[in-house]
Amino acid sequence: MTATTLVEGFIEAWNTMDLAKIIELIHDDISYHNMPMPVLIGKDKVTTYLTSAFTKFEEVDWKLLNLAAKGNIVLTERVDNFVMNGKTVSLPVMGVFEISSDRIITWRDYFDLQGYQKQIRQAQNAL
Repeated sequence: MTATTLVEGFIEAWNTMDLAKIIELIHDDISYHNMPMPVLIGKDKVTTYLTSAFTKFEEVDWKLLNLAAKGNIVLTERVDNFVMNGKTVSLPVMGVFEISSDRIITWRDYFDLQGYQKQIRQAQNAL
């Protein structure tokens, strides 16, 4: 499996909300950093975080705009769409994935945290 096909499979797992597949594709020693939030180290911490996040969303649709790869590094330009309480939360993201042993060992997403939090608040208030 190439680094590119692994990341494309990871995105597809998000789009089908297949949490088990997402967890399968991450390395035991993963470093996951949603900039500027604190970094999460280790599969257990990332699994706990993702499991909690999944309970908030009714649908997920990550739109891949561009992908660039060199060796074991894959860069993605995406718009991550989440449906929460019937409201869509859209998040433009630049993602960096490093692959080791056919698993994602480093995952960094760069995005506008304030804009995301504002959309989340609006979706939560839609109840």
